[in-house]
Amino acid sequence: MRGRPPDWEDAYCEFFVARQRAFMRTAYTILGSWQSAEDAVQSTFSAMYVHWPRIQDGSRDAYARRVLVNNCMATFRSVRNETVTDEPPDRGVSHDATEQLDLARALQHLNARDRVVLTLRFLDDLSVHDVAAILDLPSGTVKSQTSRALKRLEALMTTATESKESR
Repeated sequence: MRGRPPDWEDAYCEFFVARQRAFMRTAYTILGSWQSAEDAVQSTFSAMYVHWPRIQDGSRDAYARRVLVNNCMATFRSVRNETVTDEPPDRGVSHDATEQLDLARALQHLNARDRVVLTLRFLDDLSVHDVAAILDLPSGTVKSQTSRALKRLEALMTTATESKESR
């Protein structure tokens, strides 16, 4: 027989409902796989449930993002030797969809740290300070990693554009 749920469970459920989609988007952008993203988010919310009573109200989002990024990095390390074979079908798409697809592919060619920094900074729209807190890095390091990751991404996108134009 199960007793009453803990007093804090409603707050946890509200947090889950409010953040689950955004965390899925973040994890997918980092990992490039919906299945892996679901696993990382599930692990994140499981850890959040266990530790919820000890996490301060104002730091729950930052704590959750840090756990999510750590789960994504662990997943990335465990599958980095796998070869991705699922390619989207080759069919006519609008110009905007092609650019988005190219960006998604280019992101997957970056290393995990670059993906994490770019995802947190630009997809999740976090400040340098917030990203630094999540990754436990100095703000200057986040700025330099963001700059280098953007240059790598730009190089990948330029290469992809040039190869399309030569067809």
